[in-house]
Amino acid sequence: MRKEGFYSLWIVFLNIKPIKPHKFIDLIDIEHENNDMPEFIGAWANIIIKADDIHEVLEILPAGLLEKNFEVVFVDKIENMNSLVEHENLNQMVLNEANWILDSEFVFMISDCIYPYVDE
Repeated sequence: MRKEGFYSLWIVFLNIKPIKPHKFIDLIDIEHENNDMPEFIGAWANIIIKADDIHEVLEILPAGLLEKNFEVVFVDKIENMNSLVEHENLNQMVLNEANWILDSEFVFMISDCIYPYVDE
């Protein structure tokens, strides 16, 4: 497991929703027939961001979501990934994504799974 460089990675756990007029189901890749899917209105998600500091994270976050036709509803937490790696609080899939984004020119990635929800 590579550890150097994780100081420049941040993970944001947040609630997102599609920007109107988009529908949530049209913005995600899903292996399911759309005709019997519930009407999802948003999702909880983890976003990996490559940035020098938290101020830059806050600039990149809305811009990255906008590119994917989403917007922020609520940010639950932002954590530097180096601490999570040191305490072994990340699964292998997220570590692989972190290493991939470190080696790329990208600064924004929706990580692991998203957790969609319906209107109650």
